[in-house]
Amino acid sequence: MRLKELRGLPVIDPTAARKVGNVADYQVDPASGRLAALDINGTDERGGERILAQRIRRVGSSAVILTARGGSVPGGTPEVNERWLDASTLGGLEVMGDDGNRVGHLVDATFDQDGLEVDAYLLAANFFERLFGRRGRIQPTKVHSCSRELMLVTTGHVTEVEIAPEETVPLDMRLPLKDADRLDVPTFEPVPDGKPVASNRR
Repeated sequence: MRLKELRGLPVIDPTAARKVGNVADYQVDPASGRLAALDINGTDERGGERILAQRIRRVGSSAVILTARGGSVPGGTPEVNERWLDASTLGGLEVMGDDGNRVGHLVDATFDQDGLEVDAYLLAANFFERLFGRRGRIQPTKVHSCSRELMLVTTGHVTEVEIAPEETVPLDMRLPLKDADRLDVPTFEPVPDGKPVASNRR
């Protein structure tokens, strides 16, 4: 199922057999590669509510079924979580490879309706890909890091430079200072009260 298909689905509380609202937005955690929460429009005067993934039993094609336990954050407009991607952030998010080459922009993602794990992030298709019905896909395991501004993916083109064991320097090893970095040795001169004070005269 695609994330875009979530919006508008009714959310059902099975213990009361009632609709508690409709999905207004989704929240994806790119670090764990799964759907983190759903933001819903309440059916009463309570306003918006955020349903955390722990409370979602399953996402069907016609409705979202909740579990009997809690896990929602009621009242007001749900706050922006800087670690999560919502519909407005995920759609059009720039994707860059760790080799410094632009991969493209995201348009959507597919996810497992039972486990809520993201199956793949979908890239915007160019003319020929649209012509042949193909679209670029990014597996969640390839995501190196992600923010609400940029997704960085592992391309496999960059190899880590390993330092040879003989080139490593222990952190506790004291290195000699250059002459220019050395401080003058302080000298002491007596003062009228008989107590010495430091002097850095040259």
